[in-house]
Amino acid sequence: MTQSLAVADHTARAHSTVVGGSSAGRVLQCPGSVQLCASYPNVESTFAAEGTAFHMALDMIFSGIAKEDTDVIGLTFNGYTITEEMFEEGIAPILEHWDLLDKELGGIDYYSERRVIFPGIENAFGTTDLIGTAKDRTVVYDFKLGRGVAVSAEDNPQMKYYALAAMHSEGTQHFFAPDKPVEVFIAQPRVGDGEPFSRWMTTVKQLEAFGVELRHAVETAMQPDAPLKMGPYCKFCSAKSGCPLYQNLARASQELERDQMEAHLEEWLPQADMLIELGNFIKTLAHDQMEKGANIPGYKLVNKRATRNWADEERTVKYFAKIGLPAADRYVKRLVSPAQAEKLLKANKLPDTLPDHLVEKVSSGTTLAPESDKRPAVPIAPESLRLLAERLSSR
Repeated sequence: MTQSLAVADHTARAHSTVVGGSSAGRVLQCPGSVQLCASYPNVESTFAAEGTAFHMALDMIFSGIAKEDTDVIGLTFNGYTITEEMFEEGIAPILEHWDLLDKELGGIDYYSERRVIFPGIENAFGTTDLIGTAKDRTVVYDFKLGRGVAVSAEDNPQMKYYALAAMHSEGTQHFFAPDKPVEVFIAQPRVGDGEPFSRWMTTVKQLEAFGVELRHAVETAMQPDAPLKMGPYCKFCSAKSGCPLYQNLARASQELERDQMEAHLEEWLPQADMLIELGNFIKTLAHDQMEKGANIPGYKLVNKRATRNWADEERTVKYFAKIGLPAADRYVKRLVSPAQAEKLLKANKLPDTLPDHLVEKVSSGTTLAPESDKRPAVPIAPESLRLLAERLSSR
């Protein structure tokens, strides 16, 4: 394998002024958001800052600067120190997946952290995490270190943006050829539900068609009456607190009576997440500003509920011995969890595939999800339906 020989300048990860990889899906669906976002600063969240730290650590490994993968443990990037837990949860699974992929494809020549320029749109650029070529395909690989909803690589606007930009950028365009397929990958090892690794095959022709579509959306965005449209992309939009659609939605939700809302739940359910996101966004924004010294009348910062920990375990053990607490009562011994067991078995070079009869998955309950969710629907038992009907009739 070949690889880049220098760590990228991560200040280059600044966002494009009009459209970047992460905002491509939003601009396609909501062109009016471009001008709206220009009035709102793009404040980096703590999650984004942590993600940048992970990217910098991974770049050190993939670029060959770190002699050993574990050399990044203990190093501080972007204000975050890479702990052993962070390495095991976020970095090691990506390295393992890349090694398996490298073997599957017969070797991948790649660059780590390459700045790429999107064609035909001024100030449109991005950074590919890994971009390279195997014998029969071009490979575009993206790291996502969030714990939220799994992001699919299939027809993903961000991945298409990076691939097309790389195809037209000096230094990476040689990885592409008209008849050579392009496969994009998303690695999200810390995700809660869903697949942590996703892949999707596309073509140069399909990527060029995407470029035409995005350029048209940007042209529309420059018009004074550019349309606004709400969707899942609103979650990461910096302008949602001032978006007229959000404001109208919040106003309408307050004015509707309960029975009116119940009669149209199929219309209101898709909007519920939007309202929650707006509330969470405003709270996060206020918290970040107050931590920087801003004063918001009527609010203050307080400490979260504290958990008690031993300040010095060795002194604590001596204290227990002194007052006569039996040694057997000083410690709690319990079986490790399945996830912990797999790590221990792997570390000890033992079979790390646990037999099915030893492990059970117990759901904590049900949750609402749109029909597009890949998880199977949970059948509702007749007794549950009867109880639900009784609750509704008693209102």
